[in-house]
Amino acid sequence: MDVLVVRAPMYHSPGDEAAFAGWLKRIRAVSGVQNRGRDLHIQLRPGKVSSDELREFRALFHRYGMDTSDIEGLGRR
Repeated sequence: MDVLVVRAPMYHSPGDEAAFAGWLKRIRAVSGVQNRGRDLHIQLRPGKVSSDELREFRALFHRYGMDTSDIEGLGRR
């Protein structure tokens, strides 16, 4: 299983963190998420990430001010 490791965003409240995690887990390509210090380890389902899933990753990362360069290669895996 592939794991995407990214720097976690800054959350402004526990509800904000829960909203982020909920949105991330609704992306079909995601099978699990673990917080490890300042990083998020996002487990990806086998197979190629669809263009719709990649769009959801971009939207989420953009909304939380995260670096999107880490996800740009997902559609080619």
